[in-house]
Amino acid sequence: MTGTYSLRRRLLAWVLGASVTAWLVSLAIVVGVAWRGSSEVFDEALEETARLALALGAEQERGATARAAPALAGESRLKLYYQLVGPDGRVRSRAEDAPAEPFVRGDRRHDFHDNVWVDGAYWRVYVERDARTGLTAQVGQPWKERLELLEDMAEKLAWPALALLLLLGAVCWLAIRRQLAPLERTAAGIAAKSPQDLSPVAGAGQPRELRPILDALNALLARLGTALQSERRFTADAAHELRTPLAALRMRVQLIERQQDAPAASLRALREDVDRCTALVESLLALARLDPEHGSLARQRVDLAELFEGLDRSAAQARGIQVTHAAEGTTLQAEPALLASALRSLLDNAVRYGRPGGRVHLAAQARPDGGVRLSVRDDGPGVAPADRARLGERFFRVLGTGQAGNGLGLSIVARIAALHGASLRFEDGLDGQGLAVLLDFPTG
Repeated sequence: MTGTYSLRRRLLAWVLGASVTAWLVSLAIVVGVAWRGSSEVFDEALEETARLALALGAEQERGATARAAPALAGESRLKLYYQLVGPDGRVRSRAEDAPAEPFVRGDRRHDFHDNVWVDGAYWRVYVERDARTGLTAQVGQPWKERLELLEDMAEKLAWPALALLLLLGAVCWLAIRRQLAPLERTAAGIAAKSPQDLSPVAGAGQPRELRPILDALNALLARLGTALQSERRFTADAAHELRTPLAALRMRVQLIERQQDAPAASLRALREDVDRCTALVESLLALARLDPEHGSLARQRVDLAELFEGLDRSAAQARGIQVTHAAEGTTLQAEPALLASALRSLLDNAVRYGRPGGRVHLAAQARPDGGVRLSVRDDGPGVAPADRARLGERFFRVLGTGQAGNGLGLSIVARIAALHGASLRFEDGLDGQGLAVLLDFPTG
């Protein structure tokens, strides 16, 4: 499975990588041009120094002093070292620290530049010959000193260049973040949708590159909404149409039972089957009414103690089950009819699947975050942890309970909880036995 990656980081890496590459190429070009230009300037300095050295040689030939010799070497960082070589190939005069042997040996008639190794150092040398005096001026500069000047210049440019790179990275990051903001807003808008909200995602003000994705998503939502609406309509219509024939069938069965002195067991079984079908139809109708989105619920403050008191306990009494409740004066903002329906379904399940002569406890208590928790606990056989994850699915029933049902009771409760923004959870019941159903309602 391919791992996820950050589009922002990839864009930033590509933009910065391309920018740094372009910057390095530009820097290489600038350094190359600067090196070429500085080398030409240095070579011109060598030529000028050679002419000065030849002039100095002419003065010496006329008997003048050589006081100018140290000045030719220079006191600045640009140090040039000259030699005056006679026709016999011996060095007649030289600058301080200049090699005692000529930079270049041999007799060449034309002026030239050359790179030579002298005393273990690499030199850039210019050679110029004076035909009148026969002297040859050889002026050299160590490549090391020439490179040191370039290194000093590079060091001075390093920090400004690094600062520019950091500035470039910050600008790229801000620009990419700004340009990707529509994606984040669109993702937040989609994440904020509820499972029942299939309205189109707004595309106004979005970039053109995002429009195909939004159009495809809105088309999918439209198809999904049409399919769900068709399913709900079919469920509601089918359940509604089944009520009348089922009611007529039950009346016929009851009429046949009255006509016989001792109704047959098969007739009683038939009546029970009809009752189960009728209960299934009523549950389907309840789900069909809850599935469509009717806007916000008409909520009002419900006294939970009164609601617990008004629940029908006849089924519990028939099985000898003790039903207790504790509300602690808690109230809840909810739709009263839906909340009562959910509690009736939970109490019916607890009584039906609990043990005869057992206990069922209903409780309502305030949560630390300001919400309210409703719980229905029993001490019956309970539900295995592996099956609890499926409780609330439509038509799912735990096998082996020996009780009739259609598997829609908890589905209705789950739907009512979702309409109120509540969460539905399951855990162990009373004294670690049975099942506990918890409904956590949010604040307000």
